[in-house]
Amino acid sequence: MITIMGSTGTIGKNTLSVISKLKNKANIFALTADSSSRLLFKQIIQYTPHYAVIGDEVSADKLAKLCKENNLKTKILYGDSGLKYVVEHKMVESVVSAIVGAAALKPTLAAINKGKKILLANKESLIMSGSLMIKAAHKSGSLIIPIDSEHNAILQVITTFGLDYRDVRSNNTKINHITLTASGGPFLNFTHKQLLRVTPEQAVKHPTWKMGKKISIDSATMMNKGLEIIEASLLFNLDPKQIKVLIHPESIVHALVSFSDGSVISHMSNHDMRVAISYALSWPNRNIIDLKDLDLHNLKSLTFNKVKKNQFKCLDLCIKALKLGHNAPTVLNAANEVAVAKFLENKIKFTDIPVIIDYALDNMQIIKNSTLKSILTCDQLTRDRVSDYIKIKWK
Repeated sequence: MITIMGSTGTIGKNTLSVISKLKNKANIFALTADSSSRLLFKQIIQYTPHYAVIGDEVSADKLAKLCKENNLKTKILYGDSGLKYVVEHKMVESVVSAIVGAAALKPTLAAINKGKKILLANKESLIMSGSLMIKAAHKSGSLIIPIDSEHNAILQVITTFGLDYRDVRSNNTKINHITLTASGGPFLNFTHKQLLRVTPEQAVKHPTWKMGKKISIDSATMMNKGLEIIEASLLFNLDPKQIKVLIHPESIVHALVSFSDGSVISHMSNHDMRVAISYALSWPNRNIIDLKDLDLHNLKSLTFNKVKKNQFKCLDLCIKALKLGHNAPTVLNAANEVAVAKFLENKIKFTDIPVIIDYALDNMQIIKNSTLKSILTCDQLTRDRVSDYIKIKWK
């Protein structure tokens, strides 16, 4: 059975779409949402999960009342304790981690410690916990299967061409390097003067993917691609030098793997998250699912360009954090989440986002994160420091 954390978000809704096509509605153990109670109730009606979890007690009481009035047997839980229950339950085999931001860390790690298969859409939880999450997975036997299109593409390539994902995580000598592709976002060819005038409304309109606000902003700044570099280094045990990035506006080739014998294998598909989700659900096998085939004949072109030096400051900052190691990715992620939130509130400019992140990396103490408590402490201290910095500099 499966628990979907963040079922009302983009990834959650696409996961349910895939499951519907597979006719596996009865396998849903729990659906969770933070505050979208109206949509969560509609999902309860449609998918009849054993449990549903909402963020607060008041919303939970309202949902429970609605379920009772409509003769629905779904039990309603709330908060962190509710999340913990539905990811750790003995009936649950797989957990989709699609909660936005750092909030996913605790329940995802709880599921990993119980040996669950993790379908990871929330890269932030892996970024901020780093090797702690990977070590926990090794210890419990949990498998972390990426839903991110690029990392899922890498997984598809190495699995299809005879490498065992488990072996790659400990011994990747057959991989020379990988290449992650990036659309470049909506402001690929903008000048600095143009970037100064970018609004949140413009930034959330991604040219190829339909995503939530936070990840859309991250894509526009190229922070998302930088986070993916860190994610790839952790998932596939790669040195930063083994991870390359190419600008590919068409978003058809999602990743390439260069093997030790000179072969380069790419993964191609339409920009539809359900492709990656379907594979994650069935790995190492493939589902039979009715999705639109990629029509190569009608593609005008596939273009690839190198990332220019200093072209994307957030991408550079991610590489900086990866090289610094220890808690630097935790600092990076926390600072970015605060900065993105302030930008969406029109409190800072689009170009201020990397300034704030750079400040955090230069001013927070870089130390080893060895426990969940130390990670969460670092996360909160960074948020407090950055929030104070913004109050002073952007009055």
